[in-house]
Amino acid sequence: MRRKKAIAIVVSACLVLSLVVWKGTSMLKTFLNKEEQQVPTLIESPEDDQNLRNTVLYYKDDKGFLVPVMRKIPWPEGKGIAKAAIRALVDNPANRKDMENIGLIPVIPANTEILGMSINDGLCKIDFTKDFLNYGNKEEEEAIVKSVIYTLTEFPTIEEVQIMIEGKYPDKLTYGLNLTTPLTRKDINYNGKGKGNGKVIVYYQGTVNGIENYFVPVTKDIEIAENESVTVLRTIEALIEGPDEDSGLFTVIPSTLEVKNVDIVDGVAYVNFSEEIKEIEDESIAQDIVKSIALTLSEYYENDVALDKVSIMADGKEIDFGNVTKKEPAAVPTFANEY
Repeated sequence: MRRKKAIAIVVSACLVLSLVVWKGTSMLKTFLNKEEQQVPTLIESPEDDQNLRNTVLYYKDDKGFLVPVMRKIPWPEGKGIAKAAIRALVDNPANRKDMENIGLIPVIPANTEILGMSINDGLCKIDFTKDFLNYGNKEEEEAIVKSVIYTLTEFPTIEEVQIMIEGKYPDKLTYGLNLTTPLTRKDINYNGKGKGNGKVIVYYQGTVNGIENYFVPVTKDIEIAENESVTVLRTIEALIEGPDEDSGLFTVIPSTLEVKNVDIVDGVAYVNFSEEIKEIEDESIAQDIVKSIALTLSEYYENDVALDKVSIMADGKEIDFGNVTKKEPAAVPTFANEY
């Protein structure tokens, strides 16, 4: 997942809000009910699927983790794809059936409707009916809001999101989540609880039915030296450490594996491990290891460094490993999960 870093132009938003205040509530409803600007998806669908678009949606698993899934969703001509994406996350029989094979569930409470949406200068305002508030605890509140934020900010024209309820701007939600300012991506599936002075996002695996596996981004706290930044080496070390034992997630990366260094050359990440990496002969396990590493590296570098492929090394020498060969490194996945 590659995301853009743009700066929202606050002046324009202020002018719009001033006009809203001057004209009153009816003007606000008119403004929000305008169809959002046409938002391009991350990848165009084939011509025979011209009414479907590849879109990343954030569902929830039975352990409460948000899981990014690329799906082809209908995009009616002249309608907004961002609205369609959010509607696909509302808990109803049709949306549940779509994901029942993998066991993920739509996050937004049943019967929730979108009253309006606008997208201007990177800010998306979305107005929900009060059904949006039908949840039972703080954890559900956070999962619902983050699902909306992360799904919408997958689109290149959206950087931040402001949630409204029945045409109003609440200061906070039922269990205290602050809405006084627009929300951005932050701490997805955070499990650190302040245990360290640095944060990384790594990718572990989960399963609901024991058959289908999926990759889950997890925000972890790590210890780093004072006044130092998180390094790519420390990030891969955090990945190898594995998830918390009681999390329900897993990794196929051996905890005894040592990573020596990571270098980026011409868009290729050369990840150098100890000789133990050669002992992994199962191709499917090797492929899962490479994918976990590639997804984790793409989060670390985001748009700062062009990262296209991953090559695996053992004590400084490139090796064949899963779908990685010495001649052809593995491509960094565009999507963590596709169904």
